[in-house]
This record gives sequence, C-alpha cells and structure tokens, in this order.
Amino acid sequence: MGGTECVLIAKKQIINWYNKRYSKNTFVWNDIFTSKRLINLIYNYDFYAISSTNNEKILFSKIILEHFIILDLLNKFRVLKKNISIEMIKILLLFKLIHKKNISNIIYLLKEQMRTQIDKNGFHKSNNPSYQAEFINNLHEIKNIFLFFEIKVPDSIQYQIFNMTSVLGNLIHKDNSIALFNGSNSANYNNIIKIINLTKDIKLKNLENIKNGIAVYSKNKFKIFFDVVKPSNKEINQNLHASTLSFELSYDNEKIITNCGSIEKRFVKRPDYFRYSAAHSTIVVANTNISELVEKKSYKRIPRNIIFENSENEDSLIWTGSHDGYIKNFNKIIKRKIKIYKKFNKIEGEDTIITTKLHNKKILYNVRFHLTPNCSCLLTNNSKNVLIKTKGGQSWIFTSKTNLTLEDSIYIKDGKKIEQTKQIVISNYSDASKQKQFWSITKT
Repeated sequence: MGGTECVLIAKKQIINWYNKRYSKNTFVWNDIFTSKRLINLIYNYDFYAISSTNNEKILFSKIILEHFIILDLLNKFRVLKKNISIEMIKILLLFKLIHKKNISNIIYLLKEQMRTQIDKNGFHKSNNPSYQAEFINNLHEIKNIFLFFEIKVPDSIQYQIFNMTSVLGNLIHKDNSIALFNGSNSANYNNIIKIINLTKDIKLKNLENIKNGIAVYSKNKFKIFFDVVKPSNKEINQNLHASTLSFELSYDNEKIITNCGSIEKRFVKRPDYFRYSAAHSTIVVANTNISELVEKKSYKRIPRNIIFENSENEDSLIWTGSHDGYIKNFNKIIKRKIKIYKKFNKIEGEDTIITTKLHNKKILYNVRFHLTPNCSCLLTNNSKNVLIKTKGGQSWIFTSKTNLTLEDSIYIKDGKKIEQTKQIVISNYSDASKQKQFWSITKT
C-alpha cells in the first residue's frame, strides 16, 4: 500500500471518527488520548492538507481547535496540576508556540511534572520500564520543540533525559528482555532500545543501593532485580503490582527466575491475577496479596514500612529487604536476604516470617520462584533439589532445606502470548515462632 493511499485512509478514518461525536464525558476525551490525537493531527497536517478539499481543510482546522480548547479547559480547571499528563503539557507547549502565546505557565507545569513523576534515583513513579521509556521520549520531543522555535532548552529537561535514560538502560535482562515489574513486558522492546540510543555515551546508573524502586545488580554475566518499591495509595497507579521483595535473575543471555509478566493493554482492564503476589517470585502468606488490590485504585492495604539495606565486601553483595504488608491481617513481618557471590555463580537466600503477636494458629506460606519457559526442571528424589537446564545449555541446581514442589505457572514476555512454564515452591506453616527458609541457586 503506497504512502498516498495510507494518508487518504487515515484522513477518512479521522473524519468518520469525528462525525460520530463521542460524548466529552467518555474516556476517548481524556487528557492523554486527546493530547496524542492533537499532536498527531498537527505533525501530519501538511500530509492531510495536500489531498483535502477546502471544506476538509476547514474541518481539520475545526477538529484541531476543538481538541486544543478541551485541553486548555482541562488545564485551567484541574485542581491538582501535578496530575496533568506530560502528553498534555507537550501539546499545549507546541500549540502556544505556534500561536506565539506566553509559555511560562507551561514551563512551570513541566517542571512540576518532572518533580512529582521522577524520584531521586531517576525512576518514573510507575516503576514500569515501558512508562519510563515513554516519559523519556516525551522529554526528547519537548526538547526538540524548544530547539525548533529557537528557545533555550531548560536545563532540567536535559538533566532528566540523562538521569532517566541511565536507569532505563539498566532495566534490561541478559536475554534482552525487559524486567517484568508493575505491568511491564517486552512488547515495545525495539522502541525502548531506540529511546535509550537517543542519548549517546550514556553511563548506566548504579542501582545496587537504593532506598526505593528496583534494585539492580549487573556484573559477571549476572543480572538480578529486587523489588523494594514503596507503593502509595495517595498517588494512584493502576499498574503497580503486589510484588514486594520479588526478584528476577538472568545469566549470560538467558533468563532463569522471573515474574509472570503482564498483558499489553492500555486504558482497558487487565486481568488482575497478573498483579497478584502469587504471580511473582516472592513470599506469599495464606495465598493473599502483600498489597490488597482494589479496582479503580491501586491499593486498599499496602505495606507501610519497606526497609532495604545493602552491604558489600570483596566476596559478596548482600541485599536485605523487609515489609509489613501482612501485619494487619496476619501479624507477620516478612524479611528477605539475598547474598550474591562475586567470585562464583551462586546466590543464597534467607526468607524469614516474623510473628509480632503470640497465637497458636498455624498459617500457610509459600515462597515462589517462577521459571521461564527457557528452563526445563526436575525434582530430585529427596525433594530438596531441583535440577534446571536451559535451552542454551546452562545447568543450575536450586536447593532448599525444606521440601520443594514443582507447580504449573505462566509467563508473558511480549505482552501477548501466554506461555506455560513451571515454578519452584517452598511451602510451610508459620506459628508463634520465627520461621526461616534457606535456599540457593548455583550454576553447575
């Protein structure tokens, strides 16, 4: 199909869509959709105009103006300015510059957006690599708008492009897949790589010792991620998962331990079970979520205290994380210690369930380790070891002092295809005493 024919089809679809006159109260007129439509209309207006009649040109101008008026009203009457999307800021900036309007308020909104959406480590507040990439891409487009109109680019824009890109580049596994946290998947992997490559000679940020977010270890062919995100029910984010203290592991171009992933859908309901704690490689008490998920909100109940510590010597790096997500319903505090050996290929884990009130009730808990479909596995006769073999020929042994089981699991890498796989599970009961589970995974 030729370029001219594509333009004609696109133009026809735009006109047909507009003539349907969707109610302004529906989601199709929210700030993000409206902003994206308007930016595309402006960027491609010349292509549409070449093949348009005078009446069609008038209609396109009307559509563009209507979109701008709606966005301008949303901007003026929105109480919480920090909730204005960066897409909306981008198109308001472009439209005001085209019409030679004052942009001081737009620059203020942009700085507030960066202040509220980006933490001090350079993570987007979603802690989702895909959303991180989208935000960076919007900053690049805003920078180019300033350059096109020969206006000095605010220093904060260039700083955050470097800051966020140095984090994004570290959120990719050794098998070139995206780390699966908070609704992410590899559906947009190629676009993410293009966005990373927009910034030349970038040095990836060291994320081994952070206070909030996804801790990352990337040395000696290892890539390990550890979820110590502190969720908030004040800044609602419908993609955050109940995945506290989950981890993922890849080694030498293959991924071994994973979270289940997520379906690639935007602005429509995703299956909730991908957000459940059991869909992550973490500790789950009584088959309940670490954070209680509520539709149309992020959380009804969340861990109030998530503590992360890092210690290191010449032989190993030790991550220690804890949370109180089960304190209200089960009087339990969960602690996970991960020891990464530097001189040989081994990781040791120590998971602790601490009871804060005396009682006689025994409560089931499971420690789950989801494997990628790239791995085949075999439980040994003593039920304390699992032999893992990857398609690339790697051999690993997972060992526990408690009996292990193998259960079915699922894996979504590209956001579309659900693949069948296995998970290693440690199961036991917690009572009034402190319970500890020791495990290790070693390359053989």
